[in-house]
Amino acid sequence: MTFPCIIPCVPEDYLRMHDRYIRLFEYLSISELIFIGPESLKEYVQKDIFDGLFGDGRTSFLDEKELVVLGDIKPVYDEIFSKCTQAKPSSVNWYYQQFLKMAYARICKGEYYLCWDSDTVPLRDISMFDAGGKPYLDVKKEFNDSYFLTIQKLIDCGKLIEKSFISEHMLFNKEYMLELIDFIESRDIEGKNFCEKILNAVGADNLNTGFSEFETYGTWIGLKHSSAYTLRNWFSFRNANFFVDVKDLNDEDTMWLAKDYDAASFEKYQTTVEELTELFRTPRYREKLTPRQFYTSVLESGIMGDYVDGAISVDGKLAPV
Repeated sequence: MTFPCIIPCVPEDYLRMHDRYIRLFEYLSISELIFIGPESLKEYVQKDIFDGLFGDGRTSFLDEKELVVLGDIKPVYDEIFSKCTQAKPSSVNWYYQQFLKMAYARICKGEYYLCWDSDTVPLRDISMFDAGGKPYLDVKKEFNDSYFLTIQKLIDCGKLIEKSFISEHMLFNKEYMLELIDFIESRDIEGKNFCEKILNAVGADNLNTGFSEFETYGTWIGLKHSSAYTLRNWFSFRNANFFVDVKDLNDEDTMWLAKDYDAASFEKYQTTVEELTELFRTPRYREKLTPRQFYTSVLESGIMGDYVDGAISVDGKLAPV
């Protein structure tokens, strides 16, 4: 079964990664690739389509305003922000991008659509359905209590499984997403639509990282459609940019990482460290260690910071690995 793949992004993020997106066609059964963003993104996507960067023309641009208008939700965010006491609350754009992923269900023509993070590169063939044709819901080890404070308000449900549904991508069932949106909009929470209701459910005390569309959808599936998906452990190289800049990633790097990982993420706030690049490209390590063994050894060495409970401790907070 094929399905469309959407990537919400802004020009800066697109230009960092654009020559890597062809791998989505190579490793996933996607019918088309749709970049969702502001009008300023359109010229870059169309130029790359014209230049043949994505192959056979199954790529397009969708103006984000056709799904959700940022200006419509910003006053609600600003009102909540004015009451916020947290030092670094997430921006309205961080929430907006999640709302775009949800709202795409309203125009999706097929049964499923895949959302893929703009900073992530697939490393090997990935099937999104099991042998019996049931879709996968991929899970990783991560936990953010603030997400579930909001989920409880939205759908009257807390955490259902030990692992997390946050895995740099998600295959959404259109009907189930529409069902979730309708349920949220029926709730007795201030707001005219699901976007405003989610923001108000987050509130001023939880604005830092108060919502996850993946965690919310996964919890909804567990609550209402527990047999609809097959859970699968997802293995991704989360902090790849510390080891190699995405523009320098070569075929040898990809082949080695693919022995253990499905995908690698290159987060823009991470700076490539020359010392880590040297370790990453050392031939004897690649000969004697699997990528996961190598990564674990680096983490345990403390060179990337304190490694605590399977995460890196940064300013007293645990960052996922």
